[in-house]
Amino acid sequence: MKEEQPTTRVFIVHGWGDKPGDHWMPWLKEQLELKGFTVAAPAMPRTEAPAIGAWISHLRREVGETGEAAYYVGHSIGCQTIMRHLEQLPASGTARGATFVAPWFVLTNLTAEEEPIAQPWIDTSIDFARVRSRLPELTAYFSDDDPYVSLDNQSLFEQRLGARTHLLKGLKHMGVESGMTTFAELLATTLKALG
Repeated sequence: MKEEQPTTRVFIVHGWGDKPGDHWMPWLKEQLELKGFTVAAPAMPRTEAPAIGAWISHLRREVGETGEAAYYVGHSIGCQTIMRHLEQLPASGTARGATFVAPWFVLTNLTAEEEPIAQPWIDTSIDFARVRSRLPELTAYFSDDDPYVSLDNQSLFEQRLGARTHLLKGLKHMGVESGMTTFAELLATTLKALG
């Protein structure tokens, strides 16, 4: 008799200055729910000035302590939050996988007001080996004209986390500013991973 796999829960983590109802996120949530997945899109705290500790602990409360049977989709700083959350899971806590949209380790074109908010996220190291051990599968999407996420980030995600990366054209920071209220490639990648 086949052992029952726990139901995969999907967590969609929005970016800096955003909320769960922005960009392609409500569409993705609805599409995944129509396929029978349990999807949570938490509203992260103080989104105009995201802080590492507050965002990680908020996500941990949403996911639970172990994070097993969870699949993550992140946008921008949401991807950083997911990585840092996975880094802190106990050794037994392994996610199903993740898809990152416009993820970064370094940022460009920040304003003087944004710099002190971003700096801790850029400067606080991440144990990549530990994250990799908890993240069996990672796909990352980048845009060739993202004003904040330079293309250096694409190779960094490949090297540090073994990500399969895709470079899309002309989508800026991959949100409503480039008309992205749906994201068919992201849905296809997520469904394939959840297969």
